[in-house]
Amino acid sequence: MHRIAIRPRIQIPVLVVIFAVWTLLGVTYLTPGDVLADRDWFGIVLGCLLVTSGPAGIWRALRLGVVIGGDGVRVRGFDSRDQATPWSAIQSIDCVQVDLRGGLPLYAPVLRLGDDTMPLSALGS
Repeated sequence: MHRIAIRPRIQIPVLVVIFAVWTLLGVTYLTPGDVLADRDWFGIVLGCLLVTSGPAGIWRALRLGVVIGGDGVRVRGFDSRDQATPWSAIQSIDCVQVDLRGGLPLYAPVLRLGDDTMPLSALGS
């Protein structure tokens, strides 16, 4: 089986733009040199935090999605570690309503794992 990656089309570009602006905010904060010249340690730490967390956020945003492969299903979230589920643990796959967004129902595939369920809301519509 070939590996298939399904990624959110709107969420990724929005997050990339937000974190690019975040990075530029940190760069412009440190560029004039006032913070460095005055040895404002809080400002230096804040600027370095902005500059380093921006590219990390862009990298996490570009990895979002669901990867379906021969070994199982891997869900790559923005704020959590990857959740890998082998095919042997999946009992069935159903499409059910998992959420309400803007007053409209969100239907998405749900992996049934014995007594537990794992909704794939990234594939929802």
